[in-house]
Amino acid sequence: MSVSWKEFVDGFRVGSDPGNIEPLSALITDDFEWATSEVDRAATLSWTSTTSFRINENAETLYKNDTVIAGTHPVLVDQGRQNLVMGIARLREGKIYRYDRMRKLSGT
Repeated sequence: MSVSWKEFVDGFRVGSDPGNIEPLSALITDDFEWATSEVDRAATLSWTSTTSFRINENAETLYKNDTVIAGTHPVLVDQGRQNLVMGIARLREGKIYRYDRMRKLSGT
């Protein structure tokens, strides 16, 4: 069974709020690449456990199949402003090996 968009986003949510990166770590491959942030697995897990960004609402799945999941989720950034993140994650053997995302600052 492959990772869902909600599980992936929840991995970031749990990792960034209480700092427990184990759920996210279990979802990504050893050669994971966060392409749009130009970081690897170790840097992704480190950033997740220390960031002040918070996923503060539910994730929405836009597309899924055996090789790709895509969706959106809101994130509250340091300045207290809401952003919307849209991401595409590529899957191999049920885990995520590449993540691309775009983030747009809301008007609030």
